[in-house]
Amino acid sequence: MILRDVVPADALAVAQFQTRTWDECYAGLVPDAYLRAQRVPERLARWTRTLRTGSRGCALAEADGPGGTEVVGVASWVPGEPSWELRSLYVAAGVRGTGIADALLRRAVGERAAHLRVFRDNTRARRFYARHGFTVVAGSERVDAGTGVPEVSMSRP
Repeated sequence: MILRDVVPADALAVAQFQTRTWDECYAGLVPDAYLRAQRVPERLARWTRTLRTGSRGCALAEADGPGGTEVVGVASWVPGEPSWELRSLYVAAGVRGTGIADALLRRAVGERAAHLRVFRDNTRARRFYARHGFTVVAGSERVDAGTGVPEVSMSRP
């Protein structure tokens, strides 16, 4: 596995990967209409803007696959004080449990104080973040404006 910073030329690969992982991870959790509406062109436009402006740090994990080197994980973050914000962390279904998510989380926020938002019913993700010292912030539940799905904040001191 190779872990590296994302560059603007990676926008398409990140958009394709994110679309695939959302379909894998969120089917049954996020409304199908939302998943159908968020395809590669929409995500490509957002990632192109994000990577050009440098508004987030972003790293990806690559591994050899049947068609050559492929993206198997992506994380993005925003540095801040007093804590960093983890904006996204996705890992391909076929490599979950291999340590790639752990490596991406370390690259994104290290051991710093950090916070994130996660779908309330995404128990797998919530367990992963809890293993890394994140706890649910009491009273933080809200409905995500884009998906209509309840989410909670988690933070780590």
